[in-house]
Amino acid sequence: MKIMNYIMFLLVLSLFMPAVSGAEGTLQSKIDEAKKGATIEIEEGEYEETLVISKPITLEGKGEVLLRSCQAEPVITISGESVTLKNVKVEHCGDEKEDTAIYVTGTNHKLEGLAVETKRYGIRLDHANGVTIKDSDIVGRKQGNGIDLWESNQNQFENIKITNVMDGIYLERSNKNTIHRNDIQRSRYGLHLMFSNENILDENVSRANITGTMLMESKRTVVRHNKFLSNNKSVNAQGLLIYVSTDTEVTGNEFISNRIGIFIEEAEKNRIDSNKIMDNFIGIQFKKANGNTIMRNTFVGNVNDAQAVESANNEFNRNYWDAASKVDVNGDGESEIVYSADPYFLTLTSAIPEYQLFFQTPGLLLLQNILKSPADQLLTDSAPLMDMTMEVEKEKSTSLSLWVISVVMILSSFSLFIFGRIRR
Repeated sequence: MKIMNYIMFLLVLSLFMPAVSGAEGTLQSKIDEAKKGATIEIEEGEYEETLVISKPITLEGKGEVLLRSCQAEPVITISGESVTLKNVKVEHCGDEKEDTAIYVTGTNHKLEGLAVETKRYGIRLDHANGVTIKDSDIVGRKQGNGIDLWESNQNQFENIKITNVMDGIYLERSNKNTIHRNDIQRSRYGLHLMFSNENILDENVSRANITGTMLMESKRTVVRHNKFLSNNKSVNAQGLLIYVSTDTEVTGNEFISNRIGIFIEEAEKNRIDSNKIMDNFIGIQFKKANGNTIMRNTFVGNVNDAQAVESANNEFNRNYWDAASKVDVNGDGESEIVYSADPYFLTLTSAIPEYQLFFQTPGLLLLQNILKSPADQLLTDSAPLMDMTMEVEKEKSTSLSLWVISVVMILSSFSLFIFGRIRR
C-alpha cells in the first residue's frame, strides 16, 4: 500500500513539475521558433520571464496576461521592425536606476492595450522610429519617466493614461512625433521636450502635475487643443513653460486653475493665439522674453492677468480681458480703451507677503492706479476685444479656485503677522 501511494505521488509530481519548470522560457521558445509574420497568442496567466523580440511577429494576450520580472533587463525588449504587442500587462519590480519595463528600438512597431506598472521607467524608445503606442495605461512611483524617447522620430502616442511618474512623456533630441489625446496626472512634468523639434501636442490633458508641459530649446512645436488643469501644487508650478524655445504655436488650449497659466522665459517668436486662460494665479508671465505674439486669447478670473520682467517687446493685440474697461464706439468688436495688465499687487506681495491680506481691497486698487508698475512690467493691449474668443462656463468663471487662492493667501499672511508679533 505504501508503495502504491509513493508511485501515485511520483505520477502527480511528474505531471506538474514539467509544467512549472517548462513555463520558464516557454514564451521565448515560441518567439524563437515563430516565422516572420506569425501571431503568438499568450494564454491567460502570469509569466515570470523576460522576452526578446527581434523579428516581425505579433504577440497578443488572450484574457488577463501578466508578464513580470524583477531582473536588471527589461521585461520585454523589442528590436528590428514591425513587431506588434497587444493586450498584456507588464510589471517590472526592479528598483535600479535604469530598470525599464519595455525597451524599444528599431522601426514601425505597434504597442496597444498595455497596462504597465514600474518602479522606474515604463516604456523607453531608443533610436526608434515610426512606432505607435496607444490605448494603454502606465503607472509608476515618480522615479522614472512613463514614456522616454532618445533620438526617436515620427512616433505616435495616443490615448495613454500616465500616472505618478517623473515625466509623463519625455522627448530628447526626438523630432516630428505626435502626442494625441493622452491623460497625464500627478507627475513632475506632464510632457517634457528637450532639444526636440516639430512635434505636435494635440488634445492632451495634463492635470495636477508640477508643470503641465515644458518646452526647452525646442523649435516649431505645435501645442493645440490641450487642457492644462490644476498644475498648482508647487511654488514652481505652471501649465505651460516655454524656455529658450522658438516658433511655438499655442492655439485653442485651456489653462485653468494653474499657479501660472503660461510662463515664457528667454524665448522668442512664439505665438499664443485663441486660448482660454482662466482662474490662474498669474495668467501669463514673461521673463527675459521678447518678440512673442499674444492675440485673441480670453483672460477670465485670474488673480493677475499678466506680468513681464525684462520683456518689453512682446505684442499683445485683440485679447479679451474680463478686468478691462470696454467701450466700442465704431462697432468693430474692439474697445477703444487701451488695457494695461499691471502686476502691481504681485510685485508688492512678493516684497511683503503680509500685504496679501489686502487683496482686492479699495485702498490697494487706488494705490495701483496711482503708483504704476515699471514700464517694462506693463503689458498693454491696444485693442482689447469686447467678446470672448472661447466659450466659458455660464458664470464665466467658477470663482471657487479664485476664492480658495485668496483664502490661502489671507491665512498665510495672517500667520506671518501673528508669528512675527510673537517673535518680537
